[in-house]
Amino acid sequence: MADNIFDNIGIGADIEIDPDQAAWNELIEQIAGGNVIPVIGSDILCDKFNDEFNLHEYLVTNIAKRFGAKSNPTSFAELVNDLDYLRTVSNRKDYVYTFLNDFFAKTTEKTFPSSSLLQDILSVRQFKFVITTSFTPVVEQCMRKKWGEKLNTKRFNNDPKMSHENDIPAGYNIMSEPMVYYMFGKVGDGAHRYALTDIDMLDFCSSWLNEGSGRPENIVKALRDKYLLILGNTYSDWLFRFIWYSIRKGSANSKGLYSSRCKTDDALNSFLERNHTFIRDNPQDVVVEIKRRLIEYYRKGDKTIFDEVKDNADVFISYSRRDTDVAKALYDALTEQGISVWYDRNNITKGGNFLDEIKQGIETASYFVPIFSANVTAEKNEPHVYRKEWEFAIDHSGYLGTKYLIPIAEDGFDFYKAVIPKKLQQHNAIVYKSVDDMKRVAEEIIHTMNQE
Repeated sequence: MADNIFDNIGIGADIEIDPDQAAWNELIEQIAGGNVIPVIGSDILCDKFNDEFNLHEYLVTNIAKRFGAKSNPTSFAELVNDLDYLRTVSNRKDYVYTFLNDFFAKTTEKTFPSSSLLQDILSVRQFKFVITTSFTPVVEQCMRKKWGEKLNTKRFNNDPKMSHENDIPAGYNIMSEPMVYYMFGKVGDGAHRYALTDIDMLDFCSSWLNEGSGRPENIVKALRDKYLLILGNTYSDWLFRFIWYSIRKGSANSKGLYSSRCKTDDALNSFLERNHTFIRDNPQDVVVEIKRRLIEYYRKGDKTIFDEVKDNADVFISYSRRDTDVAKALYDALTEQGISVWYDRNNITKGGNFLDEIKQGIETASYFVPIFSANVTAEKNEPHVYRKEWEFAIDHSGYLGTKYLIPIAEDGFDFYKAVIPKKLQQHNAIVYKSVDDMKRVAEEIIHTMNQE
C-alpha cells in the first residue's frame, strides 16, 4: 500500500495553496460580516509633517523642550522621570498629566488633524466599533466627522469604582452603533487614569487581566469571537503580549492582522504567528488592499452575500422595473463604498413568498430609498410591487424616531402627477439627471446616513 493514498490517484502534488491569499480572503469575509475590530495605535494617528509622524513622540519631544528636560526623552516614561524635579520646585507632582489635560482641553481637530491613512481605514463602514490604544482624542474626532452625534465613546480608566462607566450594558451589540473605546484611558481624567508611563501601562494591563478590578467584562465578551485588525501599535514585544492577551483572554479565536510601520522583532513575529496572526509591515498598503478587496467582494454581487435574503441591510432600494439600469448603478455605487444593500434582483429567493421577504427586508433595513422617475409617472394607473413597498416603508417609518426615508428623483419629476403618497412627498429628494449620476447620489445618501 502506498504511504499516501493520494499517490495512487496522481493529484494534489502540483496544487499550491497561497497562504497570503487565503488570509486576505478570510479577513475580507470577516470584515464584510462585521466581525473585525480595528485597534488603532499612535503611529498612524497623524501625518502632520511627514508619513513617519508619531503623535506621542511629538508630544514627548515638545513637552521636554518646553520645560527644559535634562535629557532627550523618547517616551512619556522617560519624560515624567526627567521632569521629576518639578515636584520639588513647585510641588507639582504628576504635572505632565495636568499639562496634557489642560492642553487637550484647548485643542480642536485642526490642532492634530487625523492622517489620511486613519481617515481611509475608518471610512470603511463595517468598522463601527474601534479600539484606540492612544489616550489622545484623534480617533474619536475622526470617527465623529463620519458618524456625528451617533458616535458613542467609552474608556477604561483603571479605577474599580468606575467599572460601570468602563463597560457596555450586558447583551449590547457592539456593531449596532458606532463607538470608540479608549483601551488605556483618555486624556482629561486624573493622573494615572490614562496610561503614560510603563508603570501606568502595567497597572492597566493588570486591571484588564483581573476580574473584579474594573475590567470591562461585557466588552471582553463582545470581543471574544471577533477578529482584530491592529494598525500602528509599535509596542515592545513583552508589552504587546500583555495587550493581546488582555483583549483575547478567554477567547477561542485569536486570529487577526498586525501591521506597523516598523518591523516587529523576531520574538514578537513568532508569538503572533503562533496565534494565527497575519503580519504586514506597512499599514498604508494594508488599508489600500482592504478597500480594494472589499470593492471586489461586493462587486461579485450574486456570488457573495447577496445570494440569500439579506436582512439588516443598510439600504433597501425600491424601483420600477423600467428603472433597472438606475437601480443597478446605485446598487453598485453603494456597495463599492461598503454599504450593504437589499436589492431584489439578488435578494428574492426562488419559490419563497416574495412579499413576505420584501416586507422583512424593508423592516430590517436602516434606510428605504425609493427611486422616482418618469416611468413611475407613466405607471401611475398600473399595479406595481413598488407601491406595496412604499406602504410597507411608510408603516415602518411610523415606529422610528430617526430619518428612514431617503427618496431620489429624476430631474423634473412631479410628485403630484405621479400620485405619490403624502408621506413620501414630504421628504426632500436627491435629484439625478441620468444613470451616470449614481456615484454622486450614493455619496449624498451616505452623507445623509452619517448625519443621523
